[in-house]
Amino acid sequence: MFATQLRFGRDVFNSTSFVNFISSNVYCASVAGLTEHGISAQQQALTLYAILIMPVPDSAYFGDKPGGGGFTYGEARELTDNDRKIEILKLRLDSFLISQVKALTDKTPDDAYKIWSPFPLTIMTLLSIETLGHVIGDVKEVKKKHEQEFSKKIATPIYKLMDKGLSDGVSKKFHAAFKVLHGKEDKKALNVYSDIIHKYQRNTFTHGYQARGVYLSHQLEVPWSKDEGLGFLTINPYMFWDLFEKTFKTVFEKINQNKEPKWRKNALTYFDALLE
Repeated sequence: MFATQLRFGRDVFNSTSFVNFISSNVYCASVAGLTEHGISAQQQALTLYAILIMPVPDSAYFGDKPGGGGFTYGEARELTDNDRKIEILKLRLDSFLISQVKALTDKTPDDAYKIWSPFPLTIMTLLSIETLGHVIGDVKEVKKKHEQEFSKKIATPIYKLMDKGLSDGVSKKFHAAFKVLHGKEDKKALNVYSDIIHKYQRNTFTHGYQARGVYLSHQLEVPWSKDEGLGFLTINPYMFWDLFEKTFKTVFEKINQNKEPKWRKNALTYFDALLE
């Protein structure tokens, strides 16, 4: 019937066994409130199954419409035109991600930041980088090849688009200084400089709210820099965000112009996956 599997505790049910499981459970059928309306237990089970595998209802807000107004998941599910899907996806990311993170960089007329939030801005920038990686990357293939390092591998191409220097191999001098700083080597995990950002800022920020090898300075005059002698990186949160935002715009310009067919194909796959 369906290839989908559901996990309940330690038991895995395919859809057929799930339907039989629910159908045999009179209590579930009663709770569903459908028995009294003459709907069979089998159909009730299929209805419940559909609800469980489609967790976002049609009425939920998906994003903005061109020109303003809301666009629902139901409307998104009805789309068949690929250009329209790309347009709606871009608007969704603009409204839910770009504009809301960008607000953390807003300034007052006297050039002061309205909200002083370099740490949250950095975290959201790294999340945004990973999100764009999901949009244009071949998620299925990356998971297949790099299941244990998926989040890093899906984001690495975006770092490279932002600045080719982030894809440079980590130097021997940096590795040696890193060992002194941290008291241990980590050569296998740190192949390029963006790997350092992922493991020693993205991960340590997310799990403990502390950078352990990548530090922040709003006074830095470039988006990021490396100290080969001391073995750490420094990021200017505001310039790094600007660098990402420019990359985001460039990526979607190329998708819209079909200059990167693989990106476009993967973006459409991402769009469809959001609706499942």
